[in-house]
Amino acid sequence: MRRLMLGLCVTLAACGGGDTGGSLGPDDSTHPAFAACGSGPLFTRLPVDASLIDLVAVVGGVGAPGHTLPTAHAGFMTTRADVPLVAPGDLAITAVRRTRYVQSPTRQGELDFALDFQACTQVRGWFGHVTRLASTIDTTRFRWSECRSYDTAEERVEACTATGLRLTVRAGDPLGAMALSVERGFRALDVGLVDARVTHPFAAPGRHPPDNRSAVCPWEAFDAASQAVLFGKLRDPARPSLVPSGTPRCGTMNVDVSGTAQGVWADPSITGVLAGDERRYLALVNDPYQPQTALALSLGPTELGARVAIVPRATSGRVNRAFDQITADDALHCYGPDQGAPTMSWLLRLAPTGRLRIARVVHGVGASPCGAAPATWSMPTTALEFVR
Repeated sequence: MRRLMLGLCVTLAACGGGDTGGSLGPDDSTHPAFAACGSGPLFTRLPVDASLIDLVAVVGGVGAPGHTLPTAHAGFMTTRADVPLVAPGDLAITAVRRTRYVQSPTRQGELDFALDFQACTQVRGWFGHVTRLASTIDTTRFRWSECRSYDTAEERVEACTATGLRLTVRAGDPLGAMALSVERGFRALDVGLVDARVTHPFAAPGRHPPDNRSAVCPWEAFDAASQAVLFGKLRDPARPSLVPSGTPRCGTMNVDVSGTAQGVWADPSITGVLAGDERRYLALVNDPYQPQTALALSLGPTELGARVAIVPRATSGRVNRAFDQITADDALHCYGPDQGAPTMSWLLRLAPTGRLRIARVVHGVGASPCGAAPATWSMPTTALEFVR
């Protein structure tokens, strides 16, 4: 589930709250959260009991059409609802975000929270979809502000934030509980981490939210024992039977390769930051769970299938060629058939202008154009165009 990008929401809304803002907890300048980051692990405790973790997701996952763009956070799913959540390390809670699902096919009227934290002066992060806060986090003292309403592909969401907090906690301190609507399949906790010392080389940096440009995999910030548990439970939520392989093991937000087809693309009419309804985007990336052997086409538009297509990754030829090897030479390439939908393939070309054209081809089982000679291919007139 994608982190809510509050600064990019489209409609202001009024939210109520307590009449007191400002700091919570001691103003402890000696707390590790207010010191420079060291060389050791930031986190020494699993945030939830290992026996209750069903699977662990990587950063940079894709899930068109709702989550077409690579997600700037990882997370995990639990085996049941109301799982206790504790601080994985010494943290300072700096903000609390409150989210209400105003319109939703699966969770209308429900409420959850996100906790923004600082682990050290260069690293901050968040926990998303916290369904119950610990008693030490007294929301009656908060002044809710920055209230927004916005739409995703399936939902209308209202979100408010209480900022300027300074609630210090130690590893193992309770933060609340997580697991949203377990009866509807939502048992996920988002875990994000942003390292100011990292800058991903996006092809169009200004089009990406600042956090995305420095987002890293949170599991790499844990001690070795915790990492062994987390990496041992890595699974793609959409394909839980698949055993992940390859590197980066923990996924990555370093997905763009300038001058090639690899990375994030947007409808030409979108001129601002990439956010909101993701049905007008696509992401052409290495499969986050098997990056050396498979490609993922995360296709938001209905015309392209509104799905994630997984195909084998080839390093030669014009069929299923690695996206970072597709340059702006206008050559036509074919991808497919999709492992999950054997009647779909896609034709793609990157023009010298830097614009990408792509079209879906629906065909019979075993009749993908990718099995024919490239000379027989032609780009359909229904092809869509995308830009960086």
